[in-house]
Amino acid sequence: MDHSARITAFTGLVGPPPGPAPAVDWAAVEGWLGTPLPGDYKALVSAYGAAEIGGPGAAIRLHPPCVSTDGRFEYAAWIVETHRHSAIRPGMFTERRRPFLPEEGGLLAFATTSSGDHLFWNTGASDDPDEWPVTLMTTNVAVGVSEPWVDYEVPFLELLFALLRTGVPHPGEPGGLLGPLSSQIRVWPPLAGAAPWSPPPAGTAVDARQHAALTEGSGLDAVMALVPPPLEPYLGEGTWEQVFERLGTRLPPDFVALAERYGAGNWSWWLDMSAPLSLDRPREQGLAATVEGMLDGYRQLRAAHPQYYPMPAWPEPGGFLPFASTIDGDQIGWCADGPPETWRVAVNPRHCDQGPPLPGDFTATLLTWLRGGPAESGFPGLTGRDLHPLDVMFFEPFGPGAPW
Repeated sequence: MDHSARITAFTGLVGPPPGPAPAVDWAAVEGWLGTPLPGDYKALVSAYGAAEIGGPGAAIRLHPPCVSTDGRFEYAAWIVETHRHSAIRPGMFTERRRPFLPEEGGLLAFATTSSGDHLFWNTGASDDPDEWPVTLMTTNVAVGVSEPWVDYEVPFLELLFALLRTGVPHPGEPGGLLGPLSSQIRVWPPLAGAAPWSPPPAGTAVDARQHAALTEGSGLDAVMALVPPPLEPYLGEGTWEQVFERLGTRLPPDFVALAERYGAGNWSWWLDMSAPLSLDRPREQGLAATVEGMLDGYRQLRAAHPQYYPMPAWPEPGGFLPFASTIDGDQIGWCADGPPETWRVAVNPRHCDQGPPLPGDFTATLLTWLRGGPAESGFPGLTGRDLHPLDVMFFEPFGPGAPW
């Protein structure tokens, strides 16, 4: 099928390509995937590359076969990681299971939205890739209210035209509509200057680095090897100096480094992390406001029931300084004793007595938990049910406006 007329129509809506596109060996890509790809997608990517279509409010980001200049995006690893985590993440919202390639007829990821949702082709809907309809997966919906899956029943370029002209249904967006997108287009910054991609050698495990990180390495490097951070994390509009001034203290450097890499989000449907630099933005509760609210609540609880809350509240010496919460209502914080570099993690659990501070900093404690570590890590077992840790660990990024 000749797609030139449709690409010309797309150019009429958004303008010419914003920059050079990395060359793509489509035969090699399709050989590695084990399936041909839609012609409209190949034509669009060959012309526009890693384009971001839309503006600050809402956008579609193409993730074509390429390798980013910093190595944080590699097409094969992104496909494997996206499919694995997209099989996990909807579990809180629905019992409906969707297959992913390489399962026969599975979904195949190709783009994301600026809100962190993923777009897939439903490869089982037709033997003709040009007829594959697009499916969206979102976790920006209330549990028990909406399904996380949206089946659009139209091919990609037709959906893109609808997104630009009228918008399309989306249960997690304001007004239940994604779009209409603005006609802006640019190269998505994390993939600017990306290099061409080549399939990994036969027999190479794309996720070998993740498997190795289950037992090797330490600190932030090991966490990032296990759970790749978002390419564009949402931090907020402030600065660390503003946050430190508002809180009256600096924070542990390991936490600052991790927060800069991951931003706002949720670890494996258990641990919520606020936008670290968000300061009093409407509909958002950033790190500073989160700390202030939880600290005030802890002080009140300790004043009423000191026998259950042995740790003093910060800024008393060795005081508890909470900064994150869990789905179970636990508070995660620090024992703020000495300089921030030496602060250990402390937990104010909802369903049991408060124990002593844990032995390590937050990054080390998080890594132990991700690895399915022992109960003395202070966090509940992540795996359970004899599941492999890689099959249950993920980071769900939050974008601007999320009510953390």
